[in-house]
Amino acid sequence: MFHVEMKQKKTVNALPQRCLEWLVTSRMNFINEMKEGKPLRYFSAHLPVMATWPASMCNGGNGGNDDVVDTGYPVNMTVKGIGLIPRDELLTSFTEMFETITVSSRTKPHMESITERVGAINKLYGDIGNFDPSVLGGLEIFGGKTLDNLNENSNASLLYVGMHQADGASAGGGMGVSYISFQVNGHIEILNKNNPYYRFLLASRKLFEFDKFHIFQPDYPFGYLIKIKEVLDKSPWSKASTGH
Repeated sequence: MFHVEMKQKKTVNALPQRCLEWLVTSRMNFINEMKEGKPLRYFSAHLPVMATWPASMCNGGNGGNDDVVDTGYPVNMTVKGIGLIPRDELLTSFTEMFETITVSSRTKPHMESITERVGAINKLYGDIGNFDPSVLGGLEIFGGKTLDNLNENSNASLLYVGMHQADGASAGGGMGVSYISFQVNGHIEILNKNNPYYRFLLASRKLFEFDKFHIFQPDYPFGYLIKIKEVLDKSPWSKASTGH
């Protein structure tokens, strides 16, 4: 179970409804706009900044290890592709659906295949209840400092920031647009290729791997399952409305 501490704007153990809805609607809008041929825009709901840090930071200084060099900047930050994960009872069915459509799409014209691929994503994202709000996931590509840090220390933070456009708002912005930002703190499990969560994450990636918003990668050595511990609301607001 999870609960919300309204005074501190902190949600424990799961994404709050507003954040979950933003992640769902942003992905559906992005994928459907791509299908319609609209210009691509930065996909902020998929690309949070991830911060990781070595175990020595958790112990203060270098943790008594004289071989650890303190650079003064021990936190590593990078942009990672991170997505929602289906509930356990739906994980296999959506994984198999994505894998099947990916294989069949390779023999079809682009417009026909993209209609099927977008349709598959919409089946998943069309019902917010399909997702487990207590976890997020992504794939490791480069095997760099992020992976090094997580092998030492499984704690990590994600920072999301974006815009939320209300129904009926004009494309130019205005009163229908609000800003959203939140920090996700959690523990990360490193997934091997035989893990069912890794299989889902890989199937999701390959569904659109050759579309123009992706940079093709030959391999993904590991996956990440982010087990959410707390979510901090970082959304800006007008101090004029507080009376201070």
